[in-house]
Amino acid sequence: MTPGATHKGDEVYRYYVNTASMKIGKDACSVSRVPAGEIEAAVVAQVRKVLQAPEVMSQAIREVLALDPTADAQETILTLQSIEPVWDELFPAEQARIIQLLVERVTVSPTGLRIDMKTAGMRDLIRLVMPGRKAA
Repeated sequence: MTPGATHKGDEVYRYYVNTASMKIGKDACSVSRVPAGEIEAAVVAQVRKVLQAPEVMSQAIREVLALDPTADAQETILTLQSIEPVWDELFPAEQARIIQLLVERVTVSPTGLRIDMKTAGMRDLIRLVMPGRKAA
């Protein structure tokens, strides 16, 4: 899908349009256009949920220890847990950067939304929020 927008008066309506529907026609695709706000809200909600998941914290600790065997696991947990409570206070560009680090692909279908996470995303996020960590 590719982003698009239309204007009606002073209002801007953002959406994502299926690139196949642009080439072969909207009737040939089960999902041709979806409101951007709905998709983005679902992705953000999933990322915030992922950041709090215990298995993600375990993975993060493994990633940090791989980068720096002398690292403090508790510091890693506290740093990552500090992201979610301040999410709404982050600038949109900071939120977008975190999303870009963690999300590989978003697939929209008539039955729902599938969000694929990047395998290296957590490592990259750790490098962003804990800049003292260097690649091993």
